[in-house]
Amino acid sequence: GRTDVLASEIRARLDKRRDADEVVARSESGPVAVATRSDVATDVEVPSAPFLGSRVVTDIDLDRIYPYINTVALFRGQWQFKKGARSDTEYQHLLEDTVHPIFERMKIACRDWLRPAVVYGFYPCASDGNDLVIFDPDGATEIERFSFPRQQGRRNLCISDFFRPIDENERDVVGFHCVTMGSRVSEIAHERFEANDYAEYLYIHGMGVECAEALAELWHRRIRQELGIDGDDAPTVRQLFSQKYRGSRYSFGYPACPEMQDQDTLFRLLEPERIGCTLTENWQIDPEQSTSAIIVHHPEAKYFNV
Repeated sequence: GRTDVLASEIRARLDKRRDADEVVARSESGPVAVATRSDVATDVEVPSAPFLGSRVVTDIDLDRIYPYINTVALFRGQWQFKKGARSDTEYQHLLEDTVHPIFERMKIACRDWLRPAVVYGFYPCASDGNDLVIFDPDGATEIERFSFPRQQGRRNLCISDFFRPIDENERDVVGFHCVTMGSRVSEIAHERFEANDYAEYLYIHGMGVECAEALAELWHRRIRQELGIDGDDAPTVRQLFSQKYRGSRYSFGYPACPEMQDQDTLFRLLEPERIGCTLTENWQIDPEQSTSAIIVHHPEAKYFNV
């Protein structure tokens, strides 16, 4: 039955999270680096940041976050309501009769358990080969450095290419954020799991995960607005899920920035401990319903594989 399927699915997910330790331990550096820089434009106008350094925001209304939930990811991925062999009409009936009522119930129930918080910031930066150099607000003192892999062939892309070179007079600007839904939703989900209520566990856990992703989408939009580059934003949220906006946001573990230990650098910059986030020994963020990213303003910045 569905309960057995859910139980095995949950066990597989928990194993996958534990296995991350071993994956990190085994991971080695990528292929031999190509030195040639891509043809990404270096003369894009640098947006003006509203402030430099980081800020904490905690008074975030869930009603602002809920519209940014990716319901396909939530219903099919987290909650396992897959279309399978159903016709389009049958699947639509399943969504309307079963899934949407669960979603509405969860939106109300989770108000007591979701504690959204954000720490985000803007920093002067420059590219130095494959490295992205982060400067103190004075623009002169290097405070951190990220090293990213360069694409082999195709355009030879590297995240650093989306920023002004270090030997230019003008510094570029980069954004970072870390968003969380807090630990309470994890605790509630765990209680349901211990009580063998696997369906309810899946609904609450999935809601927490996708609300964190929704908050990341909402906050990336706010960062674009604050940088004054939101003029290219698509009119619908669903289109935003497909990067229909200027620039990109990259999370560590993505192909373009695969090194999870780069989370250490981001944590030194933003100090997400202020919103209750810490890193596990394999650089996962705790609470699990949290996510972090680098925010790039360059119009050519999109997802790519290396």
